[in-house]
Amino acid sequence: MHTGLIASALALAAAGCGSSSASSSSGGASSSASTAASIAPFASALQQYYKGTFGSPPTTAPSHTSNVTLWIISCGQASAGCAGPVATAKTAAAKLGWTVNVFDGNFGIGDSYNAGLRQAVAAHASAIITVGVDCNLAKTGYLAAKAAHIPVVGANSFDCNDPALHNGPALFSATTQYSPQAATAAATLEAVGRAKADWIIVHTDGQAQVINLNFSGLTGGIYTNKGFVSEMAKCTTCKIVKTINFTPSDTSNGVLKQEFASALAQFPSANAATVLSDGIIIQDGLAQAIQSDGRTKSFALVGEEGYATNVQLVKGEDGESAGATYDSNWLSWGAVDTMIRVLDHKPIVDEGMGVQVWDKTHNLPAPGTNYGAPIDYQKIYEQAWGV
Repeated sequence: MHTGLIASALALAAAGCGSSSASSSSGGASSSASTAASIAPFASALQQYYKGTFGSPPTTAPSHTSNVTLWIISCGQASAGCAGPVATAKTAAAKLGWTVNVFDGNFGIGDSYNAGLRQAVAAHASAIITVGVDCNLAKTGYLAAKAAHIPVVGANSFDCNDPALHNGPALFSATTQYSPQAATAAATLEAVGRAKADWIIVHTDGQAQVINLNFSGLTGGIYTNKGFVSEMAKCTTCKIVKTINFTPSDTSNGVLKQEFASALAQFPSANAATVLSDGIIIQDGLAQAIQSDGRTKSFALVGEEGYATNVQLVKGEDGESAGATYDSNWLSWGAVDTMIRVLDHKPIVDEGMGVQVWDKTHNLPAPGTNYGAPIDYQKIYEQAWGV
């Protein structure tokens, strides 16, 4: 880890200065103690994220019927971050006997988010769950669903009245809630950002020089970045040397990869970076850029979801070092549970999803598997639903 590299450098420096001076020795000890004290709050926070800030899924649920036709609108089936949670939501709904239709929103290209919602309305859907489709990206479709009195539950989708959107009144029937510590998607994503900052601060011994890849074109990115920047600001010996703001289009045209590679060349002293999604690390060649620069052992890139390919990168210290995430499959079960409550006109509840940090020595998924929270939430939901 990077702490080991820094410790080795300090040891070499001490050897070069000689050992005849008692004051030099005590000064080194004092400096080490000072460093430990300065990063102590971040280390304490990181330990909590290693444990995970989970709550528990609800153990009871309202009555429900199998006579439901559910439409799930996906943010984009070409992305594992969209397709995975959609498949899990479909599985969970099938446990209830619901009929499920999945519509690929294809990242909103060609007005496809609105098209999906309008098709659900035309098909007389009983219910709609949207996965990663913010209200401002499909406002006319959400308005159509509301006018048709079709309940809509957002899963990591931000409603129009969200402070980051300021786009009119709420149009969702409900938004899936997370843990008691951070109930909303915004609060949870801010916690993800803080967890990433804590990892970087601790693993650079409070000497972080960060390239911040800010997905400013996505509401979730705005909140994650807010948490990251605010936590980094508490480390007075750390610095964000470069912020790269990017949008979804930058992840498909090669711009992000080019800008990141340029930043690595521009800031040879940079020792860490963060980005919203593990998918971006692979698809946009960020790990490859670190490999090409020969800095896989001295540069820490912190990602998120813990996909199997990324897990392998972390295990081999080959372009990614850690991730901070919540279990998106748990979120999907929670979205279906939320819809049960909406259909039965009952209050929604916290579904329990929390944030956990994973790296080479903590919570690393088994080879070939994606990250998953260490809680058998599926069994708890099935028992609560009586299926």
